[in-house]
Amino acid sequence: MLKKIAISTVFSLAALLGVAFAQAAPAPMQPLLVTEVNKPFATVIESFRTEVRAAGWSILNTTNMAGVLAERGFTVRPVLIFDLCSGRYAAQILGRDDFRFISAFMPCRVSIYQTSDGKTFISRMNARAFAPMMPRELAEVLVQSSNEIEAVIARVVR
Repeated sequence: MLKKIAISTVFSLAALLGVAFAQAAPAPMQPLLVTEVNKPFATVIESFRTEVRAAGWSILNTTNMAGVLAERGFTVRPVLIFDLCSGRYAAQILGRDDFRFISAFMPCRVSIYQTSDGKTFISRMNARAFAPMMPRELAEVLVQSSNEIEAVIARVVR
């Protein structure tokens, strides 16, 4: 009987420690970041365009997914996808053959959308989550460009 209690206690302690360590472990970095913006959709779009240009970035293209889908007979809430480019960062990446593989993630894409309850969100790839998997110099460019986009979004949100 004493042996059963000891074994039971060991398993209970192991389970508790496992739960404690699992809760203490940092959450994995998410591949996408989503930020709610407590402003009207049109205001967020206008502010985003202004802040992107003020940061020295270019908007290469804007895709109105609701419009594209409406032409095909579908109705969805507003979704605008922006293709953004910083010539400085793009040149650093595309100027090296060994970094060109990352061009599959270029240009930087930011989506601004409205949900059925009227809330507005900004969604984008979390480049910082991918940086640790890249060569050091490429990771530095990803982090720097990500920091600039995050600063743009922070200004839009305020």
